[in-house]
Amino acid sequence: MAIIHGMADSESNLLDKLPDEVENIKDIDRVKKEFEEKLAKEKSGFFGGIKKWNYKRQISKIENNKNNPLHAGAKGENKVIDELSKLDDSYHVLAGIDVQLARWVTYNGKKNLKSAQLDIIVVSPKGVFAIEVKNWSDNYVKNNQKGLNPYEQTERAGRVLWILLQDVIKGTRVTNVLLSIQGNMSYNQNYRSVFVSRLDRINQFLENRQDSLNEKDVNKIVKNLKRSFIW
Repeated sequence: MAIIHGMADSESNLLDKLPDEVENIKDIDRVKKEFEEKLAKEKSGFFGGIKKWNYKRQISKIENNKNNPLHAGAKGENKVIDELSKLDDSYHVLAGIDVQLARWVTYNGKKNLKSAQLDIIVVSPKGVFAIEVKNWSDNYVKNNQKGLNPYEQTERAGRVLWILLQDVIKGTRVTNVLLSIQGNMSYNQNYRSVFVSRLDRINQFLENRQDSLNEKDVNKIVKNLKRSFIW
């Protein structure tokens, strides 16, 4: 089983908006039900009124965020982490990594790149993989012509990660992967450095790569990346 480090970025951001009792998105329904039961059983009076107010406040936090787009993102990223966990223990899966460079660097001819938040990074003897996860519907993919460019987002994040790793182990390569949960994205020739995969093929894609790192290098890279957890 692969070694999992960290938490999905979308899930971490969503949890910041929810009651402290919600430790992961699977807890949401259970915690809401518990607060509703406490609210129904709480007695009247001054102190009871304060408790009721707090229970209602916590329930509102959940209700107000039930349609938050972070839900879809978190579910998608967690599906990928669950799938990657099926790999053997030579694979390290890091989720929620915020990479910050010491200086601005060039992307597409402009010095406009200094940081990147990466959904998932896989480090193994097969190499380093920067994985951008998209859980987009067919309709959203079709109508997102002027919105976020997932190919550019993947490429930019991979470049930031590659530059960072040159100070860890010079010559380390980073493979950029755009992973479509719903399998509705295809290769884009304008972004030749970005591989496109889907949930049921990602493990095979990783396993079929040639070895490029030894165990010592893998551990060194993982140790350095763990300093960049968002949560």
